[in-house]
Amino acid sequence: MDFQARLEALTHQLRPWSPLWSRSILQGWPGSGAAFPEDWLAYARSLDEAGERQLDQGVLVGAPPPSLAALVGALQELTALPWHEGVHPLTVAQTQGLSVKKTHELERVLALLAPRTRFIQQAVDIGGGMGHLARLCARTFGWTFHSIDRDAALQDKGRRWLGRTPSPGGDTLSFIEASVEDGPQPRIDPLFSGRDRASIGLHTCGPLALTQLRKSQGAGFVLNIGCCYDKLEAPRDFPVSRFGGAHPLPFTPHALALTTRGRHHKTKVEFARMKQVYAWRFAFHLLSRQHFPERGFVRAGDAPRALYAGRFAAYARDRLERLGLDANMTDAELEAFEVSVRAETRDLLLCHLLRDRFARALEVVLLLDRALLLEELGFQVDFLQLFDPRLSPRNLALIASRSA
Repeated sequence: MDFQARLEALTHQLRPWSPLWSRSILQGWPGSGAAFPEDWLAYARSLDEAGERQLDQGVLVGAPPPSLAALVGALQELTALPWHEGVHPLTVAQTQGLSVKKTHELERVLALLAPRTRFIQQAVDIGGGMGHLARLCARTFGWTFHSIDRDAALQDKGRRWLGRTPSPGGDTLSFIEASVEDGPQPRIDPLFSGRDRASIGLHTCGPLALTQLRKSQGAGFVLNIGCCYDKLEAPRDFPVSRFGGAHPLPFTPHALALTTRGRHHKTKVEFARMKQVYAWRFAFHLLSRQHFPERGFVRAGDAPRALYAGRFAAYARDRLERLGLDANMTDAELEAFEVSVRAETRDLLLCHLLRDRFARALEVVLLLDRALLLEELGFQVDFLQLFDPRLSPRNLALIASRSA
């Protein structure tokens, strides 16, 4: 893949629409809604629930506005990435105690590593937790493996797990309690240096992914799968490549949060539940804005699921009590208020569904910038989809290697 061309094309598509994706719809309402083209909103309002669900999946039914259809089509084409198809099946004993998600991830990571790492002798796993990946790699490939994590309790569990399932040939896995940080760390830095060394980060959180890439400049192989992009800070963490610096986008905290949205297609039940949660949250926002304007944006927070399934009055009273507020309204008045703002709360929902069309593109931009950084450091880089997004939504992998 030509990462430069792909990044340039994506930023060209995204930049004109930054007023839509760079701000919070709810916190900026109603101005945030006014930024959406009127024909986009008119189209979205014309959809029934099945059409809304299709829009949530990135499918435009009926006759969408030409500008919306062209944008969605271009973004889908530019975010289409090849898949790594291989699976390294694990036995029941190897997966005992692991979740379906973790098993799915490990089977695919092992299959990806097998043909790419024949020259590797040692490896390090950043944020390795209980060391499941490290244990399986050490036993599958015969590597000397160092699992680094700052959580000593998780590592103790990993040591006990290792003791309960000994390897006939002995284990070459060690646990190192440490935080991987920018700057010199004489204790762990040598583990990342050497053409026979692999550096692995499976769902490295926020800026930890960038720390891994910088630490691994001297490694022979790097695998990074990022997550929690909302913990990044721009411009500190984007752009990081020279080419990316020449093609920046106005990433805000709201835009970074958008990149973390789930990607799996929702069932009818899941979509209806999401709509109900949004309806109560949006109605409560409009209520608090009307009755407590001096408070500015009021964060309602997550409520118990039963409250979203019940009547608005019960939800609103629970949230008001939690926030120490009193709207001086009866249950009947709260219910009547919710009915009176339904058209507006639906517009809020539709704006969210439209804004979500930018989420994957923004995530890909962040990772293309990292791929370009790795190329600038002298690596050969692949950029693949690795996991089923229904199980593991952050499914994009950067694979960087040097000749042995």
